[in-house]
Order: sequence, then structure tokens, then C-alpha cells
Amino acid sequence: MKMPVPKYFVVRSILEARLERDYSVGDKIPTELELCREFEVSRITIQQALSLLESDGLIKREQGRGTFYTRPPTRRQDAKPNQLLQSLLRNQPNGFARLISARMTTASARIAERLRVEKGSRVAAVDRVGFIDGDPVIFITAYMPGDVGAELLKDEAALTRSTLGSLVQSAAGIRISSVVQTIAATLADPGFAGHLGLELGAPVLEGERTYYDEDGRPVIFSDAFYRADRHRFVVDLNGAVPDPL
Repeated sequence: MKMPVPKYFVVRSILEARLERDYSVGDKIPTELELCREFEVSRITIQQALSLLESDGLIKREQGRGTFYTRPPTRRQDAKPNQLLQSLLRNQPNGFARLISARMTTASARIAERLRVEKGSRVAAVDRVGFIDGDPVIFITAYMPGDVGAELLKDEAALTRSTLGSLVQSAAGIRISSVVQTIAATLADPGFAGHLGLELGAPVLEGERTYYDEDGRPVIFSDAFYRADRHRFVVDLNGAVPDPL
């Protein structure tokens, strides 16, 4: 069961986005009373939200003067939805991946369906966190059929410097011919919130991705969670002119 997002965290998230979008360092932000009126919440809720912003280094409260914005806007990582980890590993001078776990496990009903294997069959699983400038920005869990991924788990160094897609093709000799991905908004849960430095219930983007070989067999299924405050996806419509909304 998903945990409801506390009001103070919603206020904090909205204020952070507003600060990074509309404020310059040193600008004074509205008073607690003004924020109470705007968000229609109690003063305690506003104080909790501001305390979070202050602990994150975004604002500074000065007795008798007010509250001021203290940090420049966060640089977001622009990436096409299918290229984020590749960008971290290859193109970002300060980007890297950290291996959390590489193991053989049993396929749950969901994983079995995605990989088209029997429920309870042995599959390879890899958990990794991607970093930019020392900050965690993406948590990825990937699964492979046992015959595809078992050998790949033995080279942990390769798992930190290469994408699974490239390893499956180079080490396992399987050519990936297509990838299907879905992206949706969700909330951070205990399984990955700590790895991304987020509180439970923080907004994140979830990307499910399935890789298919030339015969249409699923060879990788990955579940990625992106920090919403550090990502902006770019989609190239390849010259197509969409209907106006």
C-alpha cells in the first residue's frame, strides 16, 4: 500500500521548484503567514516545509530579516528516455554508476510475465545507482533470463562501467533489435528512496523498459526510478508534426 504524501512535503516540493525557476540567490521569499494563506495550510506545515528546504541548503532564515534563497538552480540532466544511463557512463565527466547488488533470484509473477519465463524460474538481477556530480539521480533494477545473465554477474567491474544492453550484446553475443519503454509518475518507496537520498513519498519518475533480441525474445527487463528534480526528458519526434493540442 502506498503511503500518502505529507502536506509539508508537497509544499516543500512546490517551493523548491518555484525557487529554482523564479528566484535568484539572495532573493527574499514570502513570509510564513503569506505561505499559509497561499497554500491554505497551517503554520506548522509551512514551518516543516521550510525546515526541509533549510536542511537541504536551499534557504537561510535570518532573525528579524526574513528567509532568503541561498542556492543557484540545480542543473538538471537532459536525456532521451532511452539514453540516460548510457549518458552517465560515457558522456558525463562527473557521472558514474555504483553496483548495489548482482545476484541470481527467482522470478516473481511480474518479472516472469515481462521476460516470458516461468514464475519461480532462476533469473539474474542487478541493482545499480547512477550519480552525477556525486549526487544519486537514478536507481535501476534489471532482470535477465538465467541463461542470458548468469555469466554477466561474474564481472562486477563491467557492471559499473557498461550498460546491460551493451554487455548482453558484447559478452553474451545477443543482438538487441528493439526496446519498449513506458514512463509514469510515482512515489518513492522504501526499496529505493534511501539510495536516491529521498524521503518516502517523494515524487519520482518510473521507467519500465524491455529489451528484445532479433527473435522477439525479452532478454532484459529494467525498472528505473529517476529523481524528478534532476531530470527532464527530451523526445525527438523525427520531423513529425503532431496535431496541436
